[in-house]
Amino acid sequence: MPAARPKPVYLPGNDPSFGFFHAVEEGSGRVTAVLMCPPFGWEDVCSYRSRRDWAVHLAEAGCPTLRMDLPGTGDSGGSPRDPDRLTAWTDATGVAAAWLRARTRCDRLAAIGISLGGLVICRAIASGAPIDEVVLWAVPSRGRRFIRELRTFASLQDAHIEPPQEPAHEPAHEPPHEPPHEPAGTGPPADDSTAPGGFVLSGETVRALEQLDLVALPFPEGRLRRALLLGRDGIEVDTRLRSHLEEIGTAVDVARGAGYGAMMAGPEQALAPTRVFAQVDAWLRATAGDGSGAPGAASQAPGTASRGDGALEAVELTVAGTRVRETPLTVDQPFGQLFGILTEPAEAPAAELCALMLNAGAIRRIGPNRMWVEIARRWAARGVSTLRLDIEGLGDADGDASRFTEVAEFYVPELVDQVLATLDVLATRGPYRRFVLSGLCSGAYWSFHGALRDERVVAALMLNPRAMFWNPSLGVVRGFRRGLLRRSSWHRVLRGEVPLTQVVALAEKTPVALASFPRRTLARRRARRLGGDELDDALDQLREAGKHILFAFSENEPLYEELEREGHWDRRDHWPNVTFEFIPGRDHTLRPIESQRRAHELLDRALERELGRELGRL
Repeated sequence: MPAARPKPVYLPGNDPSFGFFHAVEEGSGRVTAVLMCPPFGWEDVCSYRSRRDWAVHLAEAGCPTLRMDLPGTGDSGGSPRDPDRLTAWTDATGVAAAWLRARTRCDRLAAIGISLGGLVICRAIASGAPIDEVVLWAVPSRGRRFIRELRTFASLQDAHIEPPQEPAHEPAHEPPHEPPHEPAGTGPPADDSTAPGGFVLSGETVRALEQLDLVALPFPEGRLRRALLLGRDGIEVDTRLRSHLEEIGTAVDVARGAGYGAMMAGPEQALAPTRVFAQVDAWLRATAGDGSGAPGAASQAPGTASRGDGALEAVELTVAGTRVRETPLTVDQPFGQLFGILTEPAEAPAAELCALMLNAGAIRRIGPNRMWVEIARRWAARGVSTLRLDIEGLGDADGDASRFTEVAEFYVPELVDQVLATLDVLATRGPYRRFVLSGLCSGAYWSFHGALRDERVVAALMLNPRAMFWNPSLGVVRGFRRGLLRRSSWHRVLRGEVPLTQVVALAEKTPVALASFPRRTLARRRARRLGGDELDDALDQLREAGKHILFAFSENEPLYEELEREGHWDRRDHWPNVTFEFIPGRDHTLRPIESQRRAHELLDRALERELGRELGRL
């Protein structure tokens, strides 16, 4: 049966948890509700849309489902650097389980935990969370194994990211000044912290996880009735965890869990593990009618009794001593709805200036490394409302996510139309008259074209744009070709750092002959990215309109190299409204902490400039 539209909810707590509740029709006949607890960091980002699809599948099968963000992650309250994160995650999971049980009056509550999510679920059960059954996918028995895997991932990632280089030019910007306050969550991690994929775990959280041993947890007797343990792509389940669960009387089933790697591919390429969907659905149905786990039989987590019967539609958070309010927002479109979260000042009237943070490629509205959440809350504390938005097919917006396996789909005019339609909605619900658009990669492209097309947009803040104009007839350069196209990559070949055999092997996979590949493809990419005279005309138009444009590039970004080669750097004085800035590091999505710090600083400075212009209008 078709499931109802998911409902965004906030569950109360010191750090309110954000989630989506997928309800079912009354009388569906199912007796099991499902709580989904996410993995950490980059795996959370990559698997987000798959987990959304999974929740929809479960609801259509008759299982009401709640998927949640842990405190300090996703759209939930708090920061990853806040103290005692493991306890906060455990308590929030208990609150979510109690709320879901009370909301659905289910006979049985099952929890699905992936990697870190499974560790947290088990700890919550030991603390009294009313969970009867678990599906644990790629969950180790010891937290230190999870931390070891994260550190291995981080070290491999660090080896891939080249160290910062001095820019060829001095950045063209105003004299540096201190930001109004240190951006929350953007400082370098402590020596014993880790930041795999750019997502920070504090040293305290690392130590707490390293000490976590599921075998040593005091599971209440008879609490955990069944468990389904899933391996991952050839890696068997943790036999130590399996043996312990069987020893405490839990009925344990084991399955392969094929499709984990495909679900954790980059968010543009991630594939939903539909075989696992079917396996889990069959497992949930296996004892759905035996009547055990009746309503009221389950105990509640300590301190959650008063929280189990209500969720919030909006939430207030404290940022640097100032209260801000977050509210989900939808934008109707012919295909369905866009989804976003609006962060507004709670203690004073909002400014007429409003900011939109747009998807970075297929990453959901939280932005790369959760940067958009931190920025939105910080800017709202300054009085500037900020909407972080999911456009069609991304995050929690309706639409077909599979379209974005083709890069060109990020550069169609319809997506800019959706951004401008969102401005219309914002203008009807608040004092908002002027807008700042900001994004990374394709989000930067939408920001630029939004500024060109709508007089209400006063600034476009662009991090690592890959294209300024896109002509579909010029074709799409995909995946491995991008590295070959960079001038620096060919220099590495000539220096012997990249084997020529590797380049030849890559070229053989393309229809373009190796001999003509650099010349012909660079010409196409340059034409597509820069648009020839189109870019000059566009910058002239933006200058005449008095709109500020920020280009901020990490090192070795192809578009910056082309802007320099085409002479735009040398002619930058022709566009005093345009600022070029540099971000240390050579990672497109700003995974290094220093790259994130610099990006926060640049965006804060740009906001200060726009606030100054706002004061000049008064």
